[in-house]
Amino acid sequence: MNRLFDGKRRTIGCLALAVLLAGCSSPFSDEVRRRVRDQPSFSALVQKPSSYQGRIVMLGGAILRTTNLKAGTLLEVLQERLDGSDRPIASDRIGGRFLARSATFLDPSVYRKGRDVTVLGHALGIQAGQIGDRPYTYPLVAAMEIHLWPQYGGQRDSPSYPRRDWVWGYPGKGWSNTWGSVPPMTVPQ
Repeated sequence: MNRLFDGKRRTIGCLALAVLLAGCSSPFSDEVRRRVRDQPSFSALVQKPSSYQGRIVMLGGAILRTTNLKAGTLLEVLQERLDGSDRPIASDRIGGRFLARSATFLDPSVYRKGRDVTVLGHALGIQAGQIGDRPYTYPLVAAMEIHLWPQYGGQRDSPSYPRRDWVWGYPGKGWSNTWGSVPPMTVPQ
C-alpha cells in the first residue's frame, strides 16, 4: 500500500514541476534563442551601433508609442531587462529607448502605450529623433518577430506577481486592497 502512494506522490510532484516550468518558457524557439545568446548589451548597441549592424538581437520593454507608416509600423519602446522567459522586467533601471520597425501593420489600439513586447530582429544602426525638445538617438531594429505579452496574466498585472499595492484578501476572496492593517506585498526585483 505504501508503494502505491509513493508512486502517486512522485507523479503528482513531477506534474507540478512540469506545470511550473511550462509557465517559464519563452515564446521564441530554442534555435532563435541560441542565435541571440551572445548578443551585445543594450548600452553596447547604443555606444557602437555600427559594430553590431545586421546582427540578430532580442530586446524588450514597454511600448511608448505606435506609429503607422505607409509600409509597416514603428514601435518606440522603453528598453527593460528580460527575464528567463524573455519577458520584460518592470524596473526603474532602464537602458533607454529603441525603435522596432515592423514590415506589417500593427494596430495601435492593440500595440498601445504600456503593453510589454519582446522584439527579435536585425540591428540596423541608429535613427535620430526627439523626446520633447531634446534630440535623441534611437537604436533601430528591423523586427523579424514581435511578441506582445498578455495584458493580464503576467508580471505586471497578475496575482502570480502581485502589484506592489495589493495585499492578500481573506480566503475565497482572492486579491484585495481592502484588508486594512496588513502591509502591502512587494515583488522582489
